[in-house]
Amino acid sequence: MSTDTRTRLAWSRLGLGTGTLASLGRAASTREVDGLIGAMLDLGLTVIDTADTYGSGDCERLLGKVLSGRRQSFTLVTKAGYRHSNLPGPLRPLNQFAKKGLQSLGLRQCFTPAYLSKCLDNSLERLKTENVDAFLLHDPPLGTVTNEDVMRLFDGLKRTGKTRTVGVSSGDSEVLNAAISSGVFDVIQTPASLKTAVTIRPLWRECEARHIQLIGSHIFDPSCLGIPGVTHEMLMRGSSALLPKNAVILCGTRKPSHLGQSKNWALDPLPEAEAERLAMKFSAQG
Repeated sequence: MSTDTRTRLAWSRLGLGTGTLASLGRAASTREVDGLIGAMLDLGLTVIDTADTYGSGDCERLLGKVLSGRRQSFTLVTKAGYRHSNLPGPLRPLNQFAKKGLQSLGLRQCFTPAYLSKCLDNSLERLKTENVDAFLLHDPPLGTVTNEDVMRLFDGLKRTGKTRTVGVSSGDSEVLNAAISSGVFDVIQTPASLKTAVTIRPLWRECEARHIQLIGSHIFDPSCLGIPGVTHEMLMRGSSALLPKNAVILCGTRKPSHLGQSKNWALDPLPEAEAERLAMKFSAQG
């Protein structure tokens, strides 16, 4: 994927993380998610990040419902690699219990080309779209990001138009180094809290140098928020100061007002020296 093609995608500074929208026992309603999507349009936010395993597909189903007629306004990112159940119709409520069962049996992940291809087809069906803007490997092992069969699959998925870009979502520096240096991946998603920034920031700079789109997640690290005096504002503005200027920062929320506030924080970063000091402080606390 050329740099020009990546640039044409609308990568807003703040994006919506959807990891908790379909959580077992506390799933958001269609009305709530529709309100979030409407707020994104009002705020000029374009990036929606999801995964097939979020709610065992229920998160993608929710998004598919509310994006009807509005899909082209958004840059849609999904991920695959974790096993989950895909029971249909009336059996669907059992999916999340089945997923936990698979994981308890040691069947936690799968990255074979056949599995990944089927995962993307299922995601497209749930999202009610012909393509996604980015399809990411979800926490892959090192061997997967250099596997020639997987690379051929990803090239084919881009050629068929099922995804416009491909990438890797991981917090493992070794995996990320291999993915970045491979020249194959267009998008890299990493944790981007101030607690992880010290160790992972060199990789962010490498992404920037290679024109790889960066997505930062887990900004509101609970271990940071548990420190007296630390606020959501401090964490968002600090991460924004350290991430490349074209990086996307994900905000996981159900409240439109929180999206608006987080956008303001993301666009008003702390002074870089202050953010670096905080990152060193949080990193030292382990």
